[in-house]
Amino acid sequence: MTIEHLSILPLLLIAVLAVPLSWIDIREHRLPNRYTYSALLFTVGCLSVATLLTKQWQNLAAAISAGAFTLFVGYLLARAGAIGMGDIKLLTSMHAALAWQHLMLPLISLSAGLLIATVYGLAGMLVGKFKPSSLIPLGPFLLIGFLGTSVLPVRAVIEAAWS
Repeated sequence: MTIEHLSILPLLLIAVLAVPLSWIDIREHRLPNRYTYSALLFTVGCLSVATLLTKQWQNLAAAISAGAFTLFVGYLLARAGAIGMGDIKLLTSMHAALAWQHLMLPLISLSAGLLIATVYGLAGMLVGKFKPSSLIPLGPFLLIGFLGTSVLPVRAVIEAAWS
């Protein structure tokens, strides 16, 4: 791995954190700050260093834009009670890390995660497990969407390293 590949480290960290975050969110309906802030700080640090070393300022601008937009819209949704702030902090780091790779990846990741959560919720209502007012942990579904989306940039780096 070369210094140019520093930008995939946040993707890998979030992938590693996916299991404990999902487990906690399923059990407690929360995403602890120690994980979400760590992912966010690590993402900002790695992408900042990668920018300084590679001069890929447009990638940093994409990451900052995606992260800031996610944080702003997410904060408004959290104030309305539609989503938890743990989900927003996690999404902010995921979207910044993905946007560095390609600006469409955060949208694909979010869409996939929300689609899977919707199917899960509807299936739960059909079998009588959930009511329309039931709350489901969103973190695991957001992470599934992220993991599926982040495979592409990580695979590209691995292939480039071996060629």
